[in-house]
Amino acid sequence: MKKFISIINSNPFIYFLGIAFIFLAWYIISIAQGYGNIVFPTPVETLVKTGELLSNAYIYKCIGWTILRLLIGYSISFVLAMILGVFAGYYEKFYTFLKPLIIILKSAPTAAFIFLFLILVGSRFASIFIVVLVTFPILYEAAVAGIKNIPDHLNEALKIDCGNFVYGFIKVRIPLALPYISVGLLSSFALGFKTSIMAEIISGDTNYGLGSAITAFRNSDASNLSPIFAITLIAIMLISLVDIAILLIKRHFKVQ
Repeated sequence: MKKFISIINSNPFIYFLGIAFIFLAWYIISIAQGYGNIVFPTPVETLVKTGELLSNAYIYKCIGWTILRLLIGYSISFVLAMILGVFAGYYEKFYTFLKPLIIILKSAPTAAFIFLFLILVGSRFASIFIVVLVTFPILYEAAVAGIKNIPDHLNEALKIDCGNFVYGFIKVRIPLALPYISVGLLSSFALGFKTSIMAEIISGDTNYGLGSAITAFRNSDASNLSPIFAITLIAIMLISLVDIAILLIKRHFKVQ
């Protein structure tokens, strides 16, 4: 009996109950629609459609192109954030100087930037620049936090014992800041992935991409949402892999 109660009170079991609740609520809503589950597909219909899509090469091309655009934008964002974030963490005045820009990037509506980049670079590249704008503040603040959380006595020791400023940064400060940078890196990657799909949908990009696939299925049959739910489920599964990686890294570095 005690073992049974222990299992019920365990976090994995409660987590499973949370998932079961979502699927139950999903099923009840789909049945309540009263349209033969066409407008709002049931979980079973969505899983069946997901299996069909995963057996089609088209969906893998869409996943590949979305991830490629994400990686391009994310690489640009990462390089800029690390360079600026490290110096902002070390130089308080530089941090203050960049603060208004970071506030604007964090506060401005993403959709507004999408329409701006549609005009400037076209629908094919708009999602890349959106990923840069959305992920940059997170990566930047992670780099700043990592540098600022280095103990003062280590900074003082580096000033005395390490004559080479660049060497001290690369060999000591960056490794010490790595736990914060790693968590920010993966957290912003998941956000960038979702943002990239959203940008593909809003921009109306007709090339390969998960957002483009959602638009294509929506335009081909507006009454059947099962392909859209299936693509969303695929995106959730991919993002979940990133979330698992975030959890493992947090446990490894013992970062909250």
